Amino acid sequence: MRLSNLVNIGPKMEELLISAGIHDAEALKELGAVKAAYQVRKKHPESEIRLASLEGALRGTRWHNITEEERSQLEVEYESLMIG
Repeated sequence: MRLSNLVNIGPKMEELLISAGIHDAEALKELGAVKAAYQVRKKHPESEIRLASLEGALRGTRWHNITEEERSQLEVEYESLMIG
């Protein structure tokens, strides 16, 4: 399935994901939101990747349905990868 068929994934986000080696929805699901964001950030350090958008895409829900607690947990996981 194309990435742009997922909720929250528009053309720009799809382009970033593909350029970072994440070519379809299955690859995104396999990586998960945090690792996918990390992979995009490594390729495009200037990009603003939204963890809640990626997590929502994986769950099939809009990003604003991801709770603050869940967003915080995603950020903690992401930061631990960045420090890694």
